[in-house]
Amino acid sequence: MSKKQLECPHCGKSSTQWIDKEQNPVFKKMETILKSEKTAHEKKIALFECLKNLEVGELQPLEDQRLNSLLLGKLYNQLAKQCMKDYKKLTVKEYNEEEK
Repeated sequence: MSKKQLECPHCGKSSTQWIDKEQNPVFKKMETILKSEKTAHEKKIALFECLKNLEVGELQPLEDQRLNSLLLGKLYNQLAKQCMKDYKKLTVKEYNEEEK
């Protein structure tokens, strides 16, 4: 870990930040995904892809398959929740138009 001196471009104040020089590139990629301008849904999918491609050592084929099934299940659960919210919004909108 090392200190890095940062200066605010607006007010000119300086601050110190600890930086890990040996930070894993996967964490850097996750950080850029989280700081991006994508929607929350797109960020979750991008993070899922990042985790899916993460190598954690040798897994037995059955363990690997179980882990992938678990991650896919979690992703599909989030997708289903988002789709249900969209469906509810569209249904409310449709009924409101019929009443007019």
